[in-house]
Amino acid sequence: MENLNLTSMESKRAATESVLNGVKNLPLIPKVMFEVARFLQNPEANTTGLAKLISKDQGLTTKILSIANSPLFGLQRKVFSLEFAIIVLGYKEISDVVTAISLADSLKVSSDKDFDQNDFWIHSMVVGTASKSIAHNLGYMDLGSDAFVAGTLHEFGIQLLHRIFHPQFLEICAMAEKGEAVFFEAEQEKFGLSHQEIGKFLGEKWNLPEVLCNILSYHHFPSKSPGNKILASIVHLADYMTQELQVANCYWDKGMQLDKEIINILQLKSEENLKNFIMDFKELFIDTASSIRL
Repeated sequence: MENLNLTSMESKRAATESVLNGVKNLPLIPKVMFEVARFLQNPEANTTGLAKLISKDQGLTTKILSIANSPLFGLQRKVFSLEFAIIVLGYKEISDVVTAISLADSLKVSSDKDFDQNDFWIHSMVVGTASKSIAHNLGYMDLGSDAFVAGTLHEFGIQLLHRIFHPQFLEICAMAEKGEAVFFEAEQEKFGLSHQEIGKFLGEKWNLPEVLCNILSYHHFPSKSPGNKILASIVHLADYMTQELQVANCYWDKGMQLDKEIINILQLKSEENLKNFIMDFKELFIDTASSIRL
């Protein structure tokens, strides 16, 4: 029986991968990412020119300022203009913020009774900013920017499910609503894989860095990641904290289990220390969720 179940899962996985490989209308990498990267390669690049380039997209500009001023992002001063944000953050970090927000925007889907795009946006941005804050809090200062991008994009496999497999998406929601399975289990039942692997699929199509693709694929089980376990553990913890604190939590993560190996990976020493660590962030999570809007 176990072999039959394994064969069935492998068959479903192969069928899902076949559909994904045949999709012709996958979202394109946002043009602004290429434009910013090209601009910054110019030795004469300057703050005014970069601000002018980014500000062509007023929606992106508004979101950058919203994120930069959110409590979890950690800036010590308010930024009221894009140019000032670039000065405070620097070219590398502002480029990473543009990358995270523009990629997240490119996958935006229409809200319906089973998916609220605004709630999903807030969850993504809270996990992104929290991942950056946690990295800095634990002394991993060099991982803050990567943690923000990875945390912001960690769930975009869910949006791809909604876009490409909408009938099955609705079936998964119905299974979870009836209590037949949590979302993660229902995904595997329907597809033979989860939104983790589907997110990684798109990451590879977009030629995103391997470290990011690994986090997309292992953010629920960071201790199993073949890549940077510390970075994957940070994103996992930030994601878990939204559920534990019930702040900006994503309903798709209902029933999410903590990978307790992160206690050792992140040198948190004990479960008690981890609980205290999580509670210390509660007000920052609440304030950030309140400050971030589409």
